Amino acid sequence: MLLLALYLLAVLFLILSGKDKKVELWIVLYGMVTGFIIEAVGTSVSGYQSFVQPDIFGIPYWLVVVWGYGFLLMKRVSLIIAAGSPWVRN
Repeated sequence: MLLLALYLLAVLFLILSGKDKKVELWIVLYGMVTGFIIEAVGTSVSGYQSFVQPDIFGIPYWLVVVWGYGFLLMKRVSLIIAAGSPWVRN
């Protein structure tokens, strides 16, 4: 539970430090729901993976938060690339 709390605090801080707080919150929530469904199908239905100490439906709580932040990270990286970042050559 400590790891889950740390991940939630980190993601909340990253959302609040961004410009589009409302949009980014929806992106994180969408990513968390999508990640939960994908992981639940992967562990419960198809059985292609398993975790040593799962919390709910065979997956750890923190993994859902990581999925949400992954979606947010993809959004931010795509905006950097679209803006013509000096680190990305077109």
